Amino acid sequence: MVAILALRHPTSKGTSQNSSTPARTSSTPASHSSSPPHSGSSASASSSKPKPNPKALPLVVLNSSPVQHLASDAADLFTSAGWKVSSHANYRNSILSTCAYYDPSVAGAQTAANLLKSEFPDILRVKPKFSGLPAGPIVVVLTSNFKTA
Repeated sequence: MVAILALRHPTSKGTSQNSSTPARTSSTPASHSSSPPHSGSSASASSSKPKPNPKALPLVVLNSSPVQHLASDAADLFTSAGWKVSSHANYRNSILSTCAYYDPSVAGAQTAANLLKSEFPDILRVKPKFSGLPAGPIVVVLTSNFKTA
């Protein structure tokens, strides 16, 4: 509260008696109170390190549908949206609906998979990876519900 008053007085155009006395009185507490915010702001500066970009985690895109070129078309779509696609291929398995599978041992993979789902509503589910999927932090298995156009 004292710091706010100190900030208001230097910019106000009040009378010189009213603005100079409170400004001098409050400048001393403000200078004392500026030390804790600086130490707090340096702590927040260290805690505000740039967070990893979820889109930097590579995607493996698999087509588990009869739709020709769905994996390559989806890979192009993901890439144009800023995602990194490491590979794409056909895949045979009985997947119910398009899903982004994430590797729980990779930091940020679940967050990235959820972001991908939010950007592409045809990805209906986000689940942990199961054995039998290729290596990668995120594997997107496409079914016929996924539309690239």
